[in-house]
Amino acid sequence: MTVEMLDIEPGEKVIDPACGSGGFLIVALEYVWKKIEQKYGHLPSDVITQKKVEVANKFFFGIDKEFDLAKVSKAYMAIIGDGRGGIFCADSLLPPEDWPSTMKNKVKLGTFDVVLTNPPFGAKIPIKDKNILAQYDLGYKWKFDKNAQKWVKTNTIRKSQVPQVLFIERCLQLLKPGGRMGIVLPDGILGNKREGYIREFIKQNAKILAIVDCPPETFQPSVPTKTSVVFLQKKKSLEEEDYPIFMAIAKKCGHNRRGTPIFKILPNGEVVRDDDFPLIAKAYKKFREDHNVCF
Repeated sequence: MTVEMLDIEPGEKVIDPACGSGGFLIVALEYVWKKIEQKYGHLPSDVITQKKVEVANKFFFGIDKEFDLAKVSKAYMAIIGDGRGGIFCADSLLPPEDWPSTMKNKVKLGTFDVVLTNPPFGAKIPIKDKNILAQYDLGYKWKFDKNAQKWVKTNTIRKSQVPQVLFIERCLQLLKPGGRMGIVLPDGILGNKREGYIREFIKQNAKILAIVDCPPETFQPSVPTKTSVVFLQKKKSLEEEDYPIFMAIAKKCGHNRRGTPIFKILPNGEVVRDDDFPLIAKAYKKFREDHNVCF
């Protein structure tokens, strides 16, 4: 769903800064490959294959600080498209000057068209390093200005910040102006009163393209956290403007809380997975057409 809603085009530079075993990157690469096949279907198969490999090598990147996960992601990308050169084992939240030299040469802030990620989240893994926190607006304390009725950043660095919040800002930093992103976030960021400063930061720096509310079972049985997928587009200017926002609620995700697949019977008698995410992707495509939403 996330890949289809971001509608990645061949030639767009894509990154997952918390790529894990590479799930988002692989689905995104396959999506772009289908577009290449459609566009160049009249050419010999070896030419099409060459274009696919070129896309995997030059335009797809992933970072994960866990060695084993980065290794798996590198292996998967190598198997399906020889894109292993764009996968790095590093902490993408570190200041860019502290990144490995091989990564610094290929990954630069403000150069990506698309970011898609499901970052690690939780109060049990806070970031406390002031060298890391200081490079982010969301690494500072914010206070609510009652007169202006808005959150304002202070000059005081927080004692700690949860990683998912810093990843919002790092993802926006990675994007070009006009670039877009899809990020999985815990629902508290979208609704808790004390998290209002995060929503203020997002509104200041990005257009909200869409928000998809995920069912509680989405990441069960492994993770019980209730989440949403938030789609943002980095602002080209800081001027305020009105624009349409797509919102959807997925009630079914194709499996129950135990991870067992669930199915439904269509009117024509066909049995399919009971999953709302593909339907939401189609609805968003129509929304974009109806409201002339261009990336």
